[in-house]
Amino acid sequence: MKLNYLPLLGLGALAGLAGCRQDPFKDVQSHERAITAFTLDKGQIGVADITRTTGDTSKVTVYVVKGTDLSKVMPTITTSYKASVSPGSGSLTNFAGNKNRAVYTVTSESGESRVWLVQVKDYQSDLDGVWRINQLKFQYFIGEGQSWGWNGTKNLADNMPTASQEADNTIEFKVTGITPTGNLTGTFTHSAGTDGAYGDFKQANGTDFNYKFRKLPISAGTFLRDFTDNTLTFNPGTAQSKTMPLVFNAAKTMVQVQFDVRPYDIDWSSSGGKQELGGAKYFWYMLQK
Repeated sequence: MKLNYLPLLGLGALAGLAGCRQDPFKDVQSHERAITAFTLDKGQIGVADITRTTGDTSKVTVYVVKGTDLSKVMPTITTSYKASVSPGSGSLTNFAGNKNRAVYTVTSESGESRVWLVQVKDYQSDLDGVWRINQLKFQYFIGEGQSWGWNGTKNLADNMPTASQEADNTIEFKVTGITPTGNLTGTFTHSAGTDGAYGDFKQANGTDFNYKFRKLPISAGTFLRDFTDNTLTFNPGTAQSKTMPLVFNAAKTMVQVQFDVRPYDIDWSSSGGKQELGGAKYFWYMLQK
């Protein structure tokens, strides 16, 4: 019986080549000396704001719940690859004794150092307060992805005049707590405006679209503000829970609260206005302080 040794020889040769390969970074030392994450053991809201400035000093800003005891804090500090930090991660720090500041030095593998100033500040909620609803808009797609399809963005009241009853309403947000992961919890109150009415999402012909556009809860409830993906959840943990992204303008005087109103429900035998409502993909409120 004839044995074929060629495959075995081939495997052996490949193994030999793999053993001869060298790590391209074996003799290269890292010059990186950054703080990449900074987390307090209590009171922190969201992730730290890390800014590397010119020169040898950089800055970390951490926001905490007002009233947090900063006299005995044990930060967890993450640095660049193979860098070290002094004082070390987990070291007891008294921020309160130094105007809520502390200085850390990060040293790279190559021995170069960078000074980092860590500033702790009370968090001022950009969501707290009373917001007035001044716009209700929707984006629709008819035949999305098809050559004959079309889409657009309109005021909801253009297709449903009674939706305008919501345009003078107000929403008040109040932060009440913080989760173990640094996100905010609170309450909201949705109040009718001067007309005393909430929007009724029905067309003049009686077609009821409340199932699609009544996403903002009426009256009061709770919310969760998640900083990891910058979303707001109304009534978390309930059957009425709804999550959407928060988009502020630069001055934080306006915020967009957008709902996903799919799936499509297009009545192809109806008027264009009804088709647009059935083909709505996103619906949002513009809130203004």
